[in-house]
This record gives sequence, structure tokens and C-alpha cells, in this order.
Amino acid sequence: MNKSPVFAMAQVGAGVTLLLLALAIGANPALAGNTATLPAGAFLLDGNRLWTRTETRWSDGRTAQPLIDGIVRYEPGGGLQGTITAKPFVSYRFVSTQLFYGLTDHLTLAVAAPLITASVIEPRLGWTPGQYQSTLGRPYSETDFWQWAQSMGQPKPGDFRGNDGVLADLVLGARYRLPPLPGLRDWGIDSAVAVQGALPTGQRPDPEELVAAGTTVWDLHNYGDAEVHLALERGWRWDGVARINLGVDVYYSWLRERSYQTPRGVRNPLLLTFAPYVGESYRINPGDMAGVTGLLELVPWIGPTRGSWIAGGKLENAAKFPPLLTLSAAHTYAHVNSSDWTSESRLWDWEREEDWQPGDKNTVKLGADLSLLRIGLPLQFYAGYRNQEWIPGRNTRATNVTSVGARLLLKFW
Repeated sequence: MNKSPVFAMAQVGAGVTLLLLALAIGANPALAGNTATLPAGAFLLDGNRLWTRTETRWSDGRTAQPLIDGIVRYEPGGGLQGTITAKPFVSYRFVSTQLFYGLTDHLTLAVAAPLITASVIEPRLGWTPGQYQSTLGRPYSETDFWQWAQSMGQPKPGDFRGNDGVLADLVLGARYRLPPLPGLRDWGIDSAVAVQGALPTGQRPDPEELVAAGTTVWDLHNYGDAEVHLALERGWRWDGVARINLGVDVYYSWLRERSYQTPRGVRNPLLLTFAPYVGESYRINPGDMAGVTGLLELVPWIGPTRGSWIAGGKLENAAKFPPLLTLSAAHTYAHVNSSDWTSESRLWDWEREEDWQPGDKNTVKLGADLSLLRIGLPLQFYAGYRNQEWIPGRNTRATNVTSVGARLLLKFW
């Protein structure tokens, strides 16, 4: 991360998985995962809770490190006072509401509103003593340093707790399930393209706060301002149900350039007085992301099938609904381009860019879906877990996410 905590901790942002398109319901239930679309005229309301945890970043050599480097402090005109160390812990809690609509059997539209209910950052500061100080008769201790800093108007950073009821960037999306393509039809492979875009409704962290968390795309660093996906899937059927589904999704994620106000050191004069040499503002080109996801879905339990009112009283219609239980596992490899910082100080820019060099993320996702459509209830429940620590990445931050949610199918015409 960055050399100063205001940038390091503000950019630590924990990731959030926004499921822009749900499992198929009704028309093509075999098309799960990344190629599913809703039937024409059908709505799907999805609500979920997410808990995130971030406390590890991957170095250029793929070793686990704290989220920020130590901050070296020198006596004015003198020797080394010591190094402020930190092992921050960052956590977000979200409530995400998503609405999907089947414009046609092949085209589904979606909107997702991620609402942060709480953000927590614990800096977990420490201290490594520096050189012998003749005025003290010993090196600075941690208490000595912060007493000295307080005399200069610099308070010791505490925990951050905020963003209660603050929106992240809204997401609009669409998925189009392609007609059977020549060459793929004979292999039973389904395909779809999807696009999504983020609206700038998130909140930036206070630039004068040493420890703060924002809610924008750049702070969360999990989805882009605009994305395009191409997905292919192949299902294998037993008893009329796709018991095994394999898929691949290739995507590109674009992040726009942003302009930020430079901290002036109003509340943190020793650690955040950058404006005099950086300028009143600076720009960040975050760098785009590109990745590929491999998906495996298994159906261990089809469940009872009833010709309920949802199926129009017909058993053959109910047999098209998703199975009662579906288990899934996926792995996403994402390449992250380097970030470009622009200010009046090239040295300051490089110190920020040094921690945002080209890298990658490896995300393992596990999930379970319980669908009650076959037994006559238009409900689905699901739980998921995603981990970015099991497989090392490079020059990225590892965020783990736990989620639970429910989906309600609605059709008015």
C-alpha cells in the first residue's frame, strides 16, 4: 500500500461480490452460473448480507505482508526517531439489494444497490526504536514519540468506525444469452455476453483523516466503472436435469481516472502535510483489470417436483425449474494493471505507484443454492464464501467475503 496511512488505509477497501445476474428460473433452468437469463416479464428481487475482512497484501514476490509499510520518522534536522509499524484490519458490512428483469427470454436487465452498514479499520500501530537521542539519553520509545508528536499537534491515530448507511457505487447491468452459435451447438455449449457500469454514488474518504474508508469503486477495488463479460457453459444431464455444469467467463474491467484533494495536514500536521509540494490536487489512473473465471456446479439433490401454481399446475413445467440444491466452486484469476499518479511531485507519485504495480488476484469462491420453486414456492436461498488468501496473488490486497441471501421471483404479466 501507500507510504502514508491516509492513502494506505483509504485504499485498503474490502471487496464486495455483486451478483449481477441470478440463476435461471423457468425458461432455461439448465443455464446456470454465467449464461442464465430470466424469462420475459419475470422479476427477481435479491437481497443479501455480506461481511468482508482484509488484513493481508501480496508483495511483488507473492509473500503475505501487512496492508501498509512502516512509516520512518526522523528528528527535525537530526537522526532516526524510529519507525511507526502497522498491521491494519479492515472490515465492511454490506446489505445489497438487486433487482433483475427479463426484458426478453434472452435479455435480462439488472440494478444493484450495495449499502454499507458499517466500516471498521483497526490500525494496530506499533513502534520500532531508532537511533540514540542525546536529549533523552536513549532512543525514542513509542510513548516518547507520540508524546512528542502530540506536542507538535499530531494525535495518535485511533480506530475508524463509520459509513453507517452509506451507498457504494450503484451498478447497472445487462446480460444477453446468445442464440446457439455454429460449432458450439453440437457440443451443447451455451454462451452469453454481459455488460455493467457503475454510477458514482459512493463516498470518498475524508482526505484529512489519517484512518478512513471510502465506498467508491476505487476504494473497494473489486469491480470496475465499466465491465464486459463473455461466458461459455456446458451442462451434462441425468434424469432431465443438468447435474454437472462447467463454465468459463472472460472479462475486462475499466476504471476511470479520478481527481482528489491533497491533504493539507489540518488534523495531522506531521503525517499528512502534502499540499505544499504535491499541489492542491492530484490525479489517479487506477489501472484496468482483466480476468477469467472457471466455474463448476454440481446438483446433489433434485428434490421433489410438484405441478404447483407456479408451474401452472403442470408437472412438465415444474420439471424445468432449478433443482432443490446446487453446489458451486469457482476460481477467478484477475490481472491488475499498474496505477498512475500525477501531481506536482514526481517523487511523491512514485512512492504511491510503487505499491500499485502490475499484479494479480486469485479468488476461490464456494457456494450453495437452495431453490424451492420445484415444491411450489418462488424462493431461493443461498450462501457463499470467497477467499483471496488460499492462492497467493501479487501486488494486491486479499479480501475474504462471507455472504447469505434470498431471492424472490415475481411475475405480474
